[in-house]
Amino acid sequence: MPAASRATYCRWVVHALTALGPSSPKSVYDWIRKNEPVPAADLSGLTKDGKNLFEKEVRFARLDLFQDGTVISPKRGVWALK
Repeated sequence: MPAASRATYCRWVVHALTALGPSSPKSVYDWIRKNEPVPAADLSGLTKDGKNLFEKEVRFARLDLFQDGTVISPKRGVWALK
């Protein structure tokens, strides 16, 4: 279970895409790590299948933002604000 809420992760994704413009997921992860107060437990945490918890939460936040129309994918592997 992440220490930061999904709403917080959504805010961080929007902040990153506002600062970066259309970007790869890796660029978004890196920007958030450097510019937002991500809890250490999220950064070092692992999911049940051994994946990074922080990156999983960022991807789910992006999915929520995509579903509500805030984020688009102008091409494969790129996230952008609508």
